[in-house]
Amino acid sequence: MTLWITPLLLVAALLMFAIAYARLVKTYPLKTDALVDTVDLLLPQTQCAQCGYPGCRPYAEAVVHQHAALNLCPPGGQQVHIALTELIGETEPTLAPQPSGAMVAYINENECIGCTLCLPPCPVDAIVGASNLMHTVVNFQCTGCELCIPACPVDCITLLPAPERAINTRHKKPRLTAKKTLSTNNQRSTERPTTVSHGCINCGQCNPVCPVNLSAQELFQALNTSQRHVATNHLGLMNCIECGLCDRACPSQIPLAHIFAEAKDIEATLELEDKAKQHYKNRYHAHLARIAREEQTSLSKREQRLKNAGRWS
Repeated sequence: MTLWITPLLLVAALLMFAIAYARLVKTYPLKTDALVDTVDLLLPQTQCAQCGYPGCRPYAEAVVHQHAALNLCPPGGQQVHIALTELIGETEPTLAPQPSGAMVAYINENECIGCTLCLPPCPVDAIVGASNLMHTVVNFQCTGCELCIPACPVDCITLLPAPERAINTRHKKPRLTAKKTLSTNNQRSTERPTTVSHGCINCGQCNPVCPVNLSAQELFQALNTSQRHVATNHLGLMNCIECGLCDRACPSQIPLAHIFAEAKDIEATLELEDKAKQHYKNRYHAHLARIAREEQTSLSKREQRLKNAGRWS
């Protein structure tokens, strides 16, 4: 009789744990919105629909909730694929998509008939035009998504390499997280700075000479371990005035001011990238809102016509 008591107690305990876990999950559901936001921030916000989803946000939701493949973003290329893999993880290794060069749409002014059919597909409203008037593309707003090309009935829209201004304003610069070597020229390098031949000995002599009271030693260590957010948000990297006093105080002859200057350049570039992403995202949402308003207006006009004709019930 005693032999049966132990298994029964174990089964009862497991059932109790299962019931308690189910109630906890129901009471405190897992919040995946934060993860969706994180994935969405990693995407390039071109809203090109090349991934098979209508925009970057739907693709982010599919990655989190539906376990969509992580290599469906050609504009993001290998950079986004690696970032998503590190964040989400992949059960089976997949090849990263090959990004194409920066392209923008151009409208042949002599062939445009002003039909306005290219306006609704544009996710960022980069096409300017009106009915029976010539259309044009604002190239620095165009993301090269190609959605306007099949909508044109006279095939007057083509994709051409983006001008230098559009390339510079689009967020194609890779986020640098790995340790890089210092540039050998006198210009600032766009790579993340690291130590030189003489390593930091943690003497702290660079700290008291800083005229803006920054902890140069902690800044250097944070940047050297790729903790950019710590250096920027907690240690005041952007407050560095690049005076070079910490260089003179360093017995290891580490070019701290040069390293901090490079890190500030990278931070400024990343901030511009984030602003560009948010800009395109806002334009995409404004585009969706405009389409919804137009559809609602069309339905209201149809309803009014039917009422006037006595056919509305």
